[in-house]
Amino acid sequence: MYIYTVKSGDTLSGLAQMFAIPAGRIAADNNLRFNSGLAVGQSLVIMSDIMRYKVQENQTLYSIAQEFNVPLEELLNANPDINPIALRIGETVNIPISGNVIRRPAVTNGYAYPNITETALNCAVPFLTFLSPFSYSVTPSGELISPPDEELIYSAVRSAVMPLMVVTNIYDGTFSTEVLSQILSDSSSTRRLIDSIMYELDRKGYYGVNLDMEYIAPEDKEIYNEFLGELSDRLHRGNYVLITAVAPKYRADQPGILYESHDYPVQGQYADYVVIMTYECGIT
Repeated sequence: MYIYTVKSGDTLSGLAQMFAIPAGRIAADNNLRFNSGLAVGQSLVIMSDIMRYKVQENQTLYSIAQEFNVPLEELLNANPDINPIALRIGETVNIPISGNVIRRPAVTNGYAYPNITETALNCAVPFLTFLSPFSYSVTPSGELISPPDEELIYSAVRSAVMPLMVVTNIYDGTFSTEVLSQILSDSSSTRRLIDSIMYELDRKGYYGVNLDMEYIAPEDKEIYNEFLGELSDRLHRGNYVLITAVAPKYRADQPGILYESHDYPVQGQYADYVVIMTYECGIT
């Protein structure tokens, strides 16, 4: 198996030729329609151990082995019909990709709406570390509005996946800068919100919190950081985990209300894991 990152100009048929497997197999393994377009940066699961590579100008089998981090002997064994000292431009070289990939433990989180289909849920759950039912919302006084999440929690626990309580500043169907600001500016509302989170965690059997606060007013940045610190302390004392969702910033002072109050160093200090919302800029 190989995780391939889509590049400009890639198509399902082109990838099928590259990896020597049917385009329909790639589509099925990634839950795509056969005629789906691909997005640059999209990650695809490729169920193959070989990639086909076309030789470029001035390349040797040794330089290709170095480029793909494959032992030269392994590359030679995968290409018995190639003359290693006389490669031709455009000639196809089989690159073994099963043994040379650096593998690291993966922690995966999946958001799910309560109306997710059973088929979609069952396809995703076996590959998840955390399942995050979307979502608890807030009132201006710091109270929580619960989603119908019981079935998703049950499905997660049944599959040995940790359910996380998603808390957002959604109010009346949209992320609300004003409501979060009102909560943060009033200590009793902030305390009520944290107390309510702790109560729901225990009542529902969640493993922790996935905090998705968006469009935070720039002037609330510091008080929001203080809120994160207090929430993190309460959660960790209760042996719960904290995950925060942050906007995809490319520099610390990136302008825009979506970005300005997501303080990466502070988020990293208080959260156990961070979800970077790359889908906000078309990256997956």
